[in-house]
Amino acid sequence: MPTPPVASRSFVFTLAAGCAVMGLGQAALFTFQPLLIAATGLTLARVNSAFAIGSALFLLGAPLWALVGDRIGRRPVLVIALLGFAVSHVALLLLTLVAQRGWLSADAIWWWLAASRVAYGLTVSGLVSSSQAWVGATVAIGERLGALSRLSAGLTVGRLIGPVLASTTLALDPLGPLWLVALVAWPALVATAKLVEPSAHPSHAVSRLLPQRGLFGLLWRFWPLAFATQCALGLVQYVAGVWLAARFGWSPTRAAATLGGMLTAAGVGALLVQLWLVPRLSPRWVPAAGVLLVASIALMPLWHHPAAPWLGFVGMSLALAVMVPAYSHQAAKVVPPAQQGRVSGSIAAAHTVGYTVSAALAGWLFELGPDWPLWLAVASAVVAACQLLLLGRRPQAAFVTAS
Repeated sequence: MPTPPVASRSFVFTLAAGCAVMGLGQAALFTFQPLLIAATGLTLARVNSAFAIGSALFLLGAPLWALVGDRIGRRPVLVIALLGFAVSHVALLLLTLVAQRGWLSADAIWWWLAASRVAYGLTVSGLVSSSQAWVGATVAIGERLGALSRLSAGLTVGRLIGPVLASTTLALDPLGPLWLVALVAWPALVATAKLVEPSAHPSHAVSRLLPQRGLFGLLWRFWPLAFATQCALGLVQYVAGVWLAARFGWSPTRAAATLGGMLTAAGVGALLVQLWLVPRLSPRWVPAAGVLLVASIALMPLWHHPAAPWLGFVGMSLALAVMVPAYSHQAAKVVPPAQQGRVSGSIAAAHTVGYTVSAALAGWLFELGPDWPLWLAVASAVVAACQLLLLGRRPQAAFVTAS
């Protein structure tokens, strides 16, 4: 039987395409959400409660699927994730078509919606963490950071083109965005199903596994960093629109339009960094990204000028585009290939907790004062920058097995 090939560029591109599907779905969500409300008659609060259930399940699903991938292989997990994405959004489309005809009660509609989001959360939560674990297990150590940055770039591309494609499909059909998310995953699903499971790269072949206590000892120091970066990001994103209106006295329409432009500029900048800079970046420059993160967020409450949020969003996006793949790569270096799921799963869980905490705090802090969420974001960024600096001064050797 032939030996499976070592991971190739086309292999990484296929994984990145799957991540792009997830990013597109996340971005298109805000476009088709009004369509769901109009078609189903549910209130915004009830629709958001169903979506919140799906998002919360990522906290359980991301680490669980990463562990399952360690046991059964990553391809089955990714196939399940992409199939779950497709089926859950087909269910949303069917729900909208049925609800328009008045065949269901409001409670039945909500339960159908909630079931589709539960299916989404339980399956799609394994997509990114398992893709990262597969890269960690099969890509050469010297090329792994570039491969991880391409997965992040896939997410960014999806988030950039999602709103554009969703708006375009509206010209073809009033339910165009729902048709888009119902169909977009199928090509990536077919491509992923055809992937050949690559073998572990010779540069990090493994002959033994680390005990659970040893894994915890190696990985725990990365969790505060992952938590703090996403908490800082969430605190800024969750209040950005209302903060712009309060800061500059803008109308909600102008604030929303400006925020859309800021997000687009930030996304383009992050994409360029992920594709061009990160694969070439020397590790000694990574701590500078932490400094940039702190300075970018602090600029927003300190400088009362319309340019401040633009610079803040772009700088924050550039910093995180470097930091996330860098510490993910550093964590993956210390764990054997067969246990890469523990790395991606634990970091994904820390990300989810950080973003969830920011969602819980942002609105409450904004009521105390418009700048309060931003100052807590600055504090979180300082924690992340310090942790990144400490990791840089105490580098971990790549996992080496006994011969």
